[in-house]
Amino acid sequence: MSDLTAETRLILAKYEDITAQYHARVNQVGEEFAAELTRTDAAAAERDRVLAEQRPAIDAAHEATKREAQERAAAEQQKAAAWTRETKSTVLSFGGDDERPQERPERPRPVPPPVAPPEPAPEARSTPAQRFLSFADDEDEPAPPPRPAPKRQAPAPVEDDGDDDWSGRSWVR
Repeated sequence: MSDLTAETRLILAKYEDITAQYHARVNQVGEEFAAELTRTDAAAAERDRVLAEQRPAIDAAHEATKREAQERAAAEQQKAAAWTRETKSTVLSFGGDDERPQERPERPRPVPPPVAPPEPAPEARSTPAQRFLSFADDEDEPAPPPRPAPKRQAPAPVEDDGDDDWSGRSWVR
């Protein structure tokens, strides 16, 4: 290394400085990670300790809940077995033969007094042709003259100039 010039030594010093900064930063990140890992491990250990303390109470509550559910199911089953529903046969019919017998007899309905017949309405005086509508041609009456057909004008001759887009311009030159 004796043949190093001042310029080469300056570049080598910058390189060693940058390398030292890099190794220092890597070591700092490693120390930060180790500290974070230590904190996380401590929190997990505390959580496990609290769980271990509470585990017997949790298990006891779980067992009590199971027993209570079993007792309820047994009580419901016992209650269901003690009560029986009266069953009635059901007959569905669409005819009048199977109607239920009436519990009480019907009273005869009173007959309303007779109503006087209404007075006939006076008839309008009209001829027999006016009184009824007919779908056939009457021979007595002449048929009305047919309406004249409306006159139509012949369309104006159209020049085919290739105007497909109706713009009014001629695109062909």
